[in-house]
Amino acid sequence: MSRPISAVLLTGATSGIGEAAARVFATRVPTLVIHGPQAGSAVAGPLRDLRRSTAEVHYVQADYDRLDEVVALAERVRELVPTLDVLVNNAGRPGADRRRLSRDGHEATFQTNYLAAVLLTEKLLPVLDPGRVVHVASATHAMATLDPDDLDGERDGYSPVGAYSRSKLAMVAHALWLADQLRGTGTEVVSIQPGVISTDLLHAMFGVGGASVAHGARNVVEAALSPRVRSGQYLDEGRPTPPSALARDPEFQARLHAATAAALAPWSS
Repeated sequence: MSRPISAVLLTGATSGIGEAAARVFATRVPTLVIHGPQAGSAVAGPLRDLRRSTAEVHYVQADYDRLDEVVALAERVRELVPTLDVLVNNAGRPGADRRRLSRDGHEATFQTNYLAAVLLTEKLLPVLDPGRVVHVASATHAMATLDPDDLDGERDGYSPVGAYSRSKLAMVAHALWLADQLRGTGTEVVSIQPGVISTDLLHAMFGVGGASVAHGARNVVEAALSPRVRSGQYLDEGRPTPPSALARDPEFQARLHAATAAALAPWSS
């Protein structure tokens, strides 16, 4: 971004790439709001370390298995910071071993990784004016298919990797759609693949190694703060890269938006 940054919200900041990115953001921005699913007492140690940095650090808890808590998270953020410069939607979970529904009745991985992020973004757009939204996605989006008429995957066979990759396809497609909707407003939207990073999430699904969380964190922070990043880009480890053909398809984006709006309607008013 080409202007000074005062406040950043980073979700999923208590483990993996998010925890590492929080440490970097805390040295780069005046105010950092971090989110996690745990109670504040459970992350007291890391919070103490962050608060030794130059940033003013706030912690807000929300369980993405309940969309009511996402709404409350947005309300709390708006109380803490009157304007928000950057929202990083990093919170995510691997696909569960078996198909599981959230407490709101949606396939749990899709709700945590996609629906909750879209809802939070929607609630915070009024204070991101202008600002930048970063959807942390995955290269696995390119192997996924998704029927917007079946967001919760009831008709297709379930697999952990399939559930994860379809949620990330939705993230990339939403970022492209929202960037187009906000063109000319000054608010930017990008999605990123932070790298193949050695995290619990990666090991839970793929059982392979990867680069350090610090490497992934640097890519997240760069996507959030760099003035070289342009709205609508999909960044693969910092490099602008064409996302999958399905993610770029305007008809798919429009159908996904309509289905998402219907799914989130009880929480969007």
